[in-house]
Amino acid sequence: MAYDPPPYRARTSPDAQPSALGRNAGKWSVGFVLFVALLALLTSLQLFQLTAEGAADRTLRRSVAALTEIDPLLERGYDDLQLQAQNAGPGETVELRDFPISVPLPGSDVRGMSKQQLRDVLLDRSANVMYSHGTAPLRSPAAKGGSVGRFSVAGLTQHGLGFLRNRNHDILAVTTFALAALCIVLAVTLAALCRGFGRLASVGAVVGAASIPVVLGGIGARFYLRVASDSDTEFIQREFLEIGQGLAWIPIRDGAAFTILGLVFLTTGVVCAVWADRRGAPRPSVARP
Repeated sequence: MAYDPPPYRARTSPDAQPSALGRNAGKWSVGFVLFVALLALLTSLQLFQLTAEGAADRTLRRSVAALTEIDPLLERGYDDLQLQAQNAGPGETVELRDFPISVPLPGSDVRGMSKQQLRDVLLDRSANVMYSHGTAPLRSPAAKGGSVGRFSVAGLTQHGLGFLRNRNHDILAVTTFALAALCIVLAVTLAALCRGFGRLASVGAVVGAASIPVVLGGIGARFYLRVASDSDTEFIQREFLEIGQGLAWIPIRDGAAFTILGLVFLTTGVVCAVWADRRGAPRPSVARP
């Protein structure tokens, strides 16, 4: 009587289950750290763009125009400034009286300038001075004094405009680069802990999860600022609210870009995984006659 060996049954190693649990725990841990790092990266990236010279100059220029009330000052002091320029000798400078920022202008340049040209020159140079030195050159109560609320005009001037400086931009450049490098390392680690096309899907899911709140936050901030600016507010407050509406596009734009990137990775991973499963599915055997 021939001996029939029992059918072979694959045995699971007792170490396989703890290994799988460790791998899953590692994936969730790395994914969470990547999520936090991406939030920090997006925040740093937005501040980096906000403090860039072009964006900061535009913000400072409009803010200075509102804080200094430059148009009434020019109406009152234009003729006096032209008289100073006419009497100025070679190499001498003149300044607009009562203008809160010291902006010396060569008398030869001021002669014959229109009010609009003077306005543009004063705002451009004031923005450049504040971008280099912060709110210290702004000789007004809004930029000085003791304790002020962060969301008052004085607080926004001291804490908000004072942040728009070239030195902060340089610091944020290094911070953004370091966070980007960290996120790349974490994304590669997460992909290594996953298998197959799940590598793409997992990284895409984390990127999307971290960027969607940024988009929603930007949209919410823009909506709130728009509603607040439509209410009865003072001129300076309304100007700051409108400036904030424009700046709210930064998180909306950055968050949307990262959201699209995450969805592309996630969709590609899922579609490829489904396609691979269908190709690898065993075909039903056909009974031979």
